[in-house]
Amino acid sequence: MNHRPIFFVLAVILALSLSCLSCLPVACAAGSAGAADSVDDIQVTVTIPDRKEGVFAPDKLVAGGSVEGVRIVFENSGTDVATVAATIAVPDLLSVSVPTQELSERISAHDNTVAVEIGEIASGESVTVRIRVKPPDSIPMKTNEEFLVSVTAADGSGTEYKHRVTIIPPPSWITYGTIIVSLVLVAIVLFAVSRFGILEMFTTIDLVTIALLAALAGVVFRWFWQTFNDLLGPFGGLIFTIPVSALLVIALHLVRKPGTATLLFLVDQMVCMVIWGSNITVWLGWYLLEGAVVDAEVALFGGNYADTRVASVIYGMSRGFISYWLFYFLFSPAAWKICYADWYAWLQVGLAVLGGLIGGSIGYDAARKMRSAMM
Repeated sequence: MNHRPIFFVLAVILALSLSCLSCLPVACAAGSAGAADSVDDIQVTVTIPDRKEGVFAPDKLVAGGSVEGVRIVFENSGTDVATVAATIAVPDLLSVSVPTQELSERISAHDNTVAVEIGEIASGESVTVRIRVKPPDSIPMKTNEEFLVSVTAADGSGTEYKHRVTIIPPPSWITYGTIIVSLVLVAIVLFAVSRFGILEMFTTIDLVTIALLAALAGVVFRWFWQTFNDLLGPFGGLIFTIPVSALLVIALHLVRKPGTATLLFLVDQMVCMVIWGSNITVWLGWYLLEGAVVDAEVALFGGNYADTRVASVIYGMSRGFISYWLFYFLFSPAAWKICYADWYAWLQVGLAVLGGLIGGSIGYDAARKMRSAMM
């Protein structure tokens, strides 16, 4: 039997099999190169303002505010190396600048467009690009704008990512209204002092007591708070609210005159202006408000000058609420053009109330002991 045809067929099959096997590594390499140059696995994250995460309201800018940072992160979630470039189109309402960073030599900016040669991003790695934007001095109404981030791979494929931000008009009417109300409050206090002779009711000992307590609040405890505030993070406000509430209750219990709380915080702010250089000209009336509210509560409770623990706690809590609510919801957007995240602002207000509760209770115990020692 002639076996040559059979051997010939087997030889052809073997040759074809070997040729296919030899092509497999090449096909895999080609497929890998294609995946490496794709942008499908590039995740883009834009963070504005580039501040403490969660503390400030995300994606909100206040017109008339200062320069804010923008952080753009390009992350490769695929399994292969990606070689990409990006173009960042910034809204026309914002002026753009590029700070010095690791990729500075690969970043170019023209008008409101920033081009970045990112290069290779390994699997699971990320590259961060930072730019700075400045809101306009004024806009007629709230407007929504978009950052457009275009990512391009080496093979020419690309994708776009849109990130929306809100630009809020400067609260000029709040600012001007605050100045007017502030001056009105100061005028009311001065009128009450001159009309009813409130200041003449305070003895020299009363004034010395108020001055010493105000100095403790404005110098000692404020320094302590500024020095150790960061150690407790968001709970740092308790370092200041607890002792100030305690001093408030002590002043009420020892002096026992109408207007004691208002006078205490007036002297406190004057001390702060001298020691720390605080500008209180515009906001003086609002700073007096936390004392005026407590004095009104004293009158409402029938002249209860922290004579009970419940009243002391209420005074401390109300003072904490008023002062911190004014700071986060009025002073910040109106004076410093900063919007805090709602949850963070209310957390700080809540902690101030808690500090007032603790400080009011401590102040009550201390005031009773001090008054008994004086008597």
